[in-house]
Amino acid sequence: MRRRTFLLAGVSLPAAAVGKSFAAPVFLDYTQEQLDTAYDQSFWAPQMAELEANAGAASAEVRRTMPPRTAQYGPEADHLIDVFAPANAKAAPVLVFLHEGAWTRNTREDASYPAPTFVTRGAAYAAPDFGSLKTLTLVQMVENCRQAVEWTVKNAAGFGGDPNRVYVAGHSSGAHLAACVLTTDWTQRGLPADAVKGGFLMSGMYDFYPVMLSSRSSYLHLTDVEQAEFSPMRHLDRIGCPIAVVSADQDSPEFKRQSDVFGEALRGMGRLASRTVAFDANHFQEPEHLKDPNTEVSQAAFKLMGL
Repeated sequence: MRRRTFLLAGVSLPAAAVGKSFAAPVFLDYTQEQLDTAYDQSFWAPQMAELEANAGAASAEVRRTMPPRTAQYGPEADHLIDVFAPANAKAAPVLVFLHEGAWTRNTREDASYPAPTFVTRGAAYAAPDFGSLKTLTLVQMVENCRQAVEWTVKNAAGFGGDPNRVYVAGHSSGAHLAACVLTTDWTQRGLPADAVKGGFLMSGMYDFYPVMLSSRSSYLHLTDVEQAEFSPMRHLDRIGCPIAVVSADQDSPEFKRQSDVFGEALRGMGRLASRTVAFDANHFQEPEHLKDPNTEVSQAAFKLMGL
């Protein structure tokens, strides 16, 4: 199926023709094939592997020129977090960034490339490892992300950060994990209820119902209870801070729709800090906008953090 054919046949049709019969829709007006394609980023960004490799190379260069401090945030040896902070930082706001990779790829070392944008603006930037579905469950990955943010709040002063100005960000699957972090009851962890002051979410998935109807269910392996628990859209009452929502104009239809629906729900609650579209960008080019402090994407992050 070509992208043009998908867009023309897309959700405006009640069903797609298959020979002389019709395939029944499985979600909204998507057939199974269309829904699978709508969650397959490689279809919309054929250069996906090259773009991810570029992000890794850019991150390696950042790590070479401004080596981070690496700490252990949790009980396991691989619970590591990289912290990039301005020289002689004191009470700097902190952004914790959760990397993308469909919950199966990449590490904290692939997410160093935005660090200079924030460090030169006077903020600290932190990127943790949190495992992957290759060895962990999604439940464990969410818990690791929460532990990383908890560690950041409790240890911010030690690297020149302000424990009262910690923000959480993420892209794609990382945005989903970040949104789950934003629904955390921090008082159960000995922190103030408003331990996280804001979220910056780029093209995430906020309701797992359609995701689990797609081909992604083959590796997510969620129970119905887990599907509901880790769908931030279903727990809007737990969100107590402003959230900036970003998507790409060339993103897949479902990633666009999920960002729009989540953003509008937040707007209705008075929790939407901003809604930004990265133009001339597909899903993997979108986070590259964070490499330039002058893009609308970076400016939205700065505004959220008061930079």
